[in-house]
Amino acid sequence: MICFDCVTIKRSRQDVIDNVTLTIDAGEAVAFIGESGAGKSSLLLALASVLPLHRGDITVDNLSVRTNAAAVRGRVGYVPACLSAWPAMQATEFLQLFAISAGLCGKPLRSAIDKALALAGMDSSGKQTVDSLCSGQAKRLLIARALLHDPPVLIFDDPFSGLDYKERILVEQIISDAVIMNRIVVAAVDNAVVPRCFTQVALLSKGRLVESGPAVPETFGAGDSERHWGYRIICPSHSETAVKLLRRLCESAHAVDGDTLDCRHNPRQLPFSELVAVLVRAGIAVESAGFYPHWTVQLLT
Repeated sequence: MICFDCVTIKRSRQDVIDNVTLTIDAGEAVAFIGESGAGKSSLLLALASVLPLHRGDITVDNLSVRTNAAAVRGRVGYVPACLSAWPAMQATEFLQLFAISAGLCGKPLRSAIDKALALAGMDSSGKQTVDSLCSGQAKRLLIARALLHDPPVLIFDDPFSGLDYKERILVEQIISDAVIMNRIVVAAVDNAVVPRCFTQVALLSKGRLVESGPAVPETFGAGDSERHWGYRIICPSHSETAVKLLRRLCESAHAVDGDTLDCRHNPRQLPFSELVAVLVRAGIAVESAGFYPHWTVQLLT
């Protein structure tokens, strides 16, 4: 379990995290979202015991980052947004450095490095230099490094930056597997598009925790009768007709082009599926329909 207890963090005498309190249980994957400067990365660095706290405390399995930082570091694996420069260092040397600092030696060290190289998609020699890796392989190497000592907590700062579609799917699978294994995953998602591998969403704004809960839109709309979501519907060659049918049911609806319409709607008043059903019953073929932009992005507006 991770407990953020009235956490306040200062940088250059400014509060970047202001009185954040949150509990994360084993088997949960939490995505922190928020605008640039909201404090996401600072909160994760404090959890990794890299950034000091001004007030409050963070505990990992009852171990305090204030009083037992070394023990906390032994229970977390931190994956930064990008790989720092390690000129001419081979992947094996890079992993050995961190494995030894984590207390591994002998057969456990060799086994951990072999598994890490496999996860990074490298051969067993690991002779490829760190500074020659593409962004996707560098991310995999960073994840492999974080998992060397089999920590119960994984921390990702912007886990999907610089990844192509296949690499993103791989990272999502790693997060899903961690949840299945009862690990805790905490991530700062910079573009606010939260994939399904996360079980919880926490919204930060100007260093404050605004909302948090299960990673489904109903969590964030249920307590606010005025929340209207943006949706996009593709109905080839019939967008204008569809807009006329939906205007009386939505807060707003307008055609983007001949095939596409956007609308704003409160699903508490009428399920969005019923809007689609209205079109289908009118003989309009619906090719696709859903949140636009992604519902977690809409939380920032």
